[in-house]
Amino acid sequence: MECMEAEGNELRGMMQLLPTKDESLALRSYLPPPDAPAQEIDESIAKLGECEQYMAVMLDVPDVKDKFQAMLFRAEYETHADSIREGTETLNQACDAVKNSERFRKLLLYALKLGNALNTGGSNEGVSAITLDSLLKLAEAKAFDKQTSALHYLVSIVQKNDEDVLNLSEDFVPVKAAERVAMDMLASQLKEMQSGVRVVKDVVRRNLPADTPCDESSSEEEILNSTSMGKFSISATSKIQSLADEFDEAKVNFSNLLQFFGEDHTMSPEAFFCTINTFVSMFENTHKELKRKEEAKERRKRIEEKRKTREEEKKKTAAKVSKPKLRAAV
Repeated sequence: MECMEAEGNELRGMMQLLPTKDESLALRSYLPPPDAPAQEIDESIAKLGECEQYMAVMLDVPDVKDKFQAMLFRAEYETHADSIREGTETLNQACDAVKNSERFRKLLLYALKLGNALNTGGSNEGVSAITLDSLLKLAEAKAFDKQTSALHYLVSIVQKNDEDVLNLSEDFVPVKAAERVAMDMLASQLKEMQSGVRVVKDVVRRNLPADTPCDESSSEEEILNSTSMGKFSISATSKIQSLADEFDEAKVNFSNLLQFFGEDHTMSPEAFFCTINTFVSMFENTHKELKRKEEAKERRKRIEEKRKTREEEKKKTAAKVSKPKLRAAV
C-alpha cells in the first residue's frame, strides 16, 4: 500500500465519511452485483450524490479503515514525535535546573534555619530537611503585626547575607514550562505511537502488491522494505524506540529528583514543578514588595530631611530679620 499525500484533518474527514454497516447494506441493495458489467456499476454510482458516490467506491476496498489509520499515523507522525521529544527534553532540563541550582540550595538552607529558629526558639534542636510544600506555608505564618510573614523574614535574611540568591528565577527558566508537561500524557502518546506503527506494519503485510518479489519465506524487513509505507514503518519504529529511551531517562531523572528532595515517589511532575514555580513567584513578589517599602521609606526620609532643612533655613532667615540694628552715637 502506497501512502497518498493528505493532511491529518483531511484524512479524518474522509474516515468519517466511510459507510457504516447499515449504509453499506443500503448501498449494496441499490447497486448492481459486483459481477455486473463495470459500465452498469459506474452508471448506478453516477446517479448517487457526491457523498454516496464516495461511500460506494469505498465499499469494496479491503482493510479500508486500517489503511486510513495507517495513512493518518504517517501524516501525524512528526507532530506527535516532536510533542513527546519536547516534553521529555523539558522534563530533563527542569530536573537538572532544580537539582543543580546553587541558589536554590542556599535558599532552602536559609528557609530551614529560619523554620528551626521559629519553631525551636533558636535552640540547637530542629529538623534537618524541609519539604517543598512547607515553603508555600512561609507566607501564611504571620508575626504579631499580622502583616509580616515568615517569607518576609526569609527575603530579608537573604538580602543581608547573599543577594545573588534573589536572582533564583534565572536558574529556573526551564522549570516554568515543566509544570505544563504531563508525564501520563507523554506515556499515553508514546503507547499510541507504538500501537500505530504496528497497525502500519500489519496493513503492509496484508496488502502487498501482486508483483512484489516477497513471499511467505521472506523476512519481515524484506517485506516492509518492498513498499514506501513499509520503509516508513521501519524508520518510525527506530525513532519511536529512541523516544521511549528518552522518556525512560526523563522518568528516572524525575524519580531521582523526588528522592533527592525527600518527596513522595507518587508526586507528579506537574505538582512538583508547580509547587516550585509558585514558591519562586511568591519569593520574587515578596522581594519586590519589600523593595517598594524600602524605596518608599527612603523617599519619606528624603522628604523629611528636606522639610527639616527648609525649616532650619526659615528660622535662620527669621532670626536675621528680627535681629535689632545698633544706632550710631550722636
